[in-house]
Amino acid sequence: MGGEDRDYLFGKTRMPLPAKEEIAEMVAAIIPWSDPISETPEAPYTSAGMQALLTPVSENPVHPPEQSVSENVVKIPLNPGKLPAGFTYWGQWIAHDIISPTHPAQNHYSSRQVSPALNMDSLYGESGSLPPHWLTDEQGFFRLPDNDWDCLRDNCGTPLLFEPRNNDNAIILQFHSQWQRIHNRILGSLCQSPERELPHLCEDVSWFRKAQQITVALFHHLVIHEWLPAILDRQVYDYYFSEQPPAVTILGSDEYISRVPYEFSHAAFRFGHSMVRETYKLRGNDSFTLHALLTHQAERGKAIPPIDWSLFFGEFAQEVQPINLIVVSGMGGIPVSRNIAERNIAAGMKAELMTVQECKQYLEGEYPELFKGCGLTMDDSESLLTELKMDPMNQASLFYTLHRENRLPLWPFLLAESSAQEDNPGHRMGKLGSVIIADVLLHAINAAKKQLFPLKETQQELAICLDQFSKQCGVENAASLTMSAILCKKE
Repeated sequence: MGGEDRDYLFGKTRMPLPAKEEIAEMVAAIIPWSDPISETPEAPYTSAGMQALLTPVSENPVHPPEQSVSENVVKIPLNPGKLPAGFTYWGQWIAHDIISPTHPAQNHYSSRQVSPALNMDSLYGESGSLPPHWLTDEQGFFRLPDNDWDCLRDNCGTPLLFEPRNNDNAIILQFHSQWQRIHNRILGSLCQSPERELPHLCEDVSWFRKAQQITVALFHHLVIHEWLPAILDRQVYDYYFSEQPPAVTILGSDEYISRVPYEFSHAAFRFGHSMVRETYKLRGNDSFTLHALLTHQAERGKAIPPIDWSLFFGEFAQEVQPINLIVVSGMGGIPVSRNIAERNIAAGMKAELMTVQECKQYLEGEYPELFKGCGLTMDDSESLLTELKMDPMNQASLFYTLHRENRLPLWPFLLAESSAQEDNPGHRMGKLGSVIIADVLLHAINAAKKQLFPLKETQQELAICLDQFSKQCGVENAASLTMSAILCKKE
């Protein structure tokens, strides 16, 4: 398989799919406290419905005036090895950059053609084009409001974004706006003296492109050296992201693909739905429910505040929910017409994804060096089987039965695989899930490099720029740079 026709890493399943009753039982186990699956088919999105989903409620202020963090704020240290809550939305931002909307109607609300390259098109727009005047000023700085947290909005209060999905919730929206500000910081630093003015974009776009290159290189650096080491199985990470490139990958380094493979978009990279918390502290001691964050509405009379990013990254961050076969009930009532667990299982079945046994057999036969190098085996650990046998009420589970029959959908298996990890269970993906994520993201990063900075000399120059930016963030060099160092203000 190759070229534009490569929709899969492994291929389609040959096994019979679970029946409707079995799907309903799995969904009830994953989100046991949510509403049952509707008997009526999922209603299509309408323009009015989607616009309501993307637009804040007008009678509530978008944000209150910025407040200083109270001295009485209770900050609890993050337990060693646990994932900080910001990693959920960092992963969601990556997904929106490289995965096309999986609901067909959502395509009508995006102004970009989604590329499988991690080139930050969701921030900049399609590669190679000049940014529109509504997004940047004449010198290439993102137009932003007079605060340090929000993004530019139209007269109706709707955020002006190339990727509308980055308004799915208040956290990812503010994360997106922070990366607009990072670009502006980098572009501003390219002026070597206060007297120097950047040229008009129409006259010279090179300064904007340089800032874009540095911003993308910075994002890649953080993904490779902070996000992926925390998310992936250690042996899989070492295989894919050590100093020497991996000897064998599923997606060839020069292979062209027009979209990310379905195993990634319809199963493995949906692990983040299990990491979502029921409530989040955004600033101070005030907690906000998922409903408030998803609808951008006030909570108990308090509008969504500017986020204190130290609650999402760093030593005092909130933890994610463990990655396992449980999704919090708030995710069962997100403002769409279908339970998220049902949608994820149905997406994998519609794509006819292979089961875990089929995936492993394919890898062992076609890529034995990768199979061995990542520590994959055909056998299931006792901890994995135990995880599959148990549902929230500690009863024998359908997951185990379907797995024994080689009919278990890939997404719930990968959640169970993470929860059964010996190394930091529930806070690190298992081996098969890690292979899928690592292979696709390595290809996505390399594809972006070929587009934006293909020359080795350019990459060496960017490495120097990252060290310089790191010093501006108060760390010695890029090797010590973290998302916390960039986003979290020092008190």
